[in-house]
Amino acid sequence: MKTSNRHLVQLQKALIPVSKLVIKFGLQCQEFKTKIQQAYIKAAEELLREDGIKITHQAIAVKTGIDRRVIAELSNEDEPRQEALNKMDMVIMALQKSKSQHDTLTHSAITNLIDGIYGNHIRARAVITELLANNIIQKQDNQYLITESLNEHLIQQAALADEVDITTKRLFQTFYKKMFAAEQAEHLNQASIYSSKIPHSKHPEVNQMIEKRMQAFQLEMISLISEYETNVPEGTYANVGFAQFQFDSNH
Repeated sequence: MKTSNRHLVQLQKALIPVSKLVIKFGLQCQEFKTKIQQAYIKAAEELLREDGIKITHQAIAVKTGIDRRVIAELSNEDEPRQEALNKMDMVIMALQKSKSQHDTLTHSAITNLIDGIYGNHIRARAVITELLANNIIQKQDNQYLITESLNEHLIQQAALADEVDITTKRLFQTFYKKMFAAEQAEHLNQASIYSSKIPHSKHPEVNQMIEKRMQAFQLEMISLISEYETNVPEGTYANVGFAQFQFDSNH
């Protein structure tokens, strides 16, 4: 396999957990594609700025391979673009509206609600299965209960999205600076320590021990960082610190 092809395969594998999260957040593929294009444009603008090259749609197109017309459409405007809700979002909003009047819906009612949004392009049964799997609705005899956890589910989803946004952004910023930092002062550390020689039966024990060590190290870092803090409001300067995460490929 050519090196370029191998890198593409590795990238695809790396994107699988990202895609799983995106699907969990209710983002459809076309919406994700648009977000990726917007991220490409922003990244190209930063790279051009770093290289002292004038930022134009043509320069961005050369960097990214995105058509100039698409770049013009997706580039920042005076007013943010109105994001269209995906169909599952619309179903959830319709369920929220229904819950204000009735806690339950008949199979016929929820099918009509879904068909009115999806336009029979996807079978209502498949959407109902997804709603049941996410505990947004529950089957009760011949009806479906709109659960109390609906709003909680959406709030938790938004909070998790924020955490993923912060964590992944920091992770990739570290990778980038480790590989491409021009000066040692900008260099950031990153390391992965792992083993494929530990039996799966021992993984829970190892994970618990790693978690304990990480928690102890977090306290050390909190103390270290606090030594350098000055008496200014939060957000005065850019964030500096470290992030931790552990992994287990067995899950």
